[in-house]
Amino acid sequence: MVNKNGKKITIDGLAMIINKGFDGQMAYMEKRFGQIEEKMATKDQFNGLDKRLSVVEKDVKYIKENLTGVEELEKDVEYIKNTLDIPALKK
Repeated sequence: MVNKNGKKITIDGLAMIINKGFDGQMAYMEKRFGQIEEKMATKDQFNGLDKRLSVVEKDVKYIKENLTGVEELEKDVEYIKNTLDIPALKK
């Protein structure tokens, strides 16, 4: 194999060229991952998330409590229908 300067490239030379390319990519990836880790380590980015999660948890708790109330209400309505002998509605 011949390079653009007309010099012959050996297998070892080609392997070194490819290795330099991989080394460059690894250095770039390490730099970028380091930047991402720094951003994730910054607690300020997650403060808003904690507050929003707290609101969602409260909403879910409220929904669970009210669903229980709805089930009890349905039982009460069914009891009243049976007591007053009201026929079931056709769907």
